[in-house]
Amino acid sequence: MNKVFPFQRACHEIGEFFRRAGEDRALIGFAGQAVFAGLPFDIADRTPKRARKDLADWPEDALAVRELPADQGPGVILMLEARYANVTELVSGIGQLGVTAESLAKTAVARVKGYIESTAFAGPYLADQLILPFALAGGGAFTCVKPSQHMLTAIDIVRKFTGRRIEIARRPRGEHLVTFG
Repeated sequence: MNKVFPFQRACHEIGEFFRRAGEDRALIGFAGQAVFAGLPFDIADRTPKRARKDLADWPEDALAVRELPADQGPGVILMLEARYANVTELVSGIGQLGVTAESLAKTAVARVKGYIESTAFAGPYLADQLILPFALAGGGAFTCVKPSQHMLTAIDIVRKFTGRRIEIARRPRGEHLVTFG
């Protein structure tokens, strides 16, 4: 008789939650903000202005600008989130020297739109974090957008340490089904 340890039971319950959660993508809303410190306001303000051009269906008040004390900078980040009944996908674009505010916004918008337009449960930054819990649970499945290199590396490591079968299959709508056996 196989003994089930509390940790394994918890991992199985987590796997079941994510399986059920992936079946319901009821959209609740969108939000975003540019947070900056130690930079001219114009730089931070250009990021949501550019994002609004590509996110025309988002409410006007969904994007905001927030300034932090100058000693916490310099820097800017644009964070965009899509809230669903069972999951919130948060993507970001982080300012870098030589990258315009508009380019930063276009990158973040492309990421959030890719998730919104998919039917996947997990975005690339959540998907790689789910590999170990699902493997320890002993089974399950979830869908994700295009697998990231971090996710593929996590799968390789988990396979080597646990011997678990983990498969990725592209589905007709473009999302990927990750199954654990």
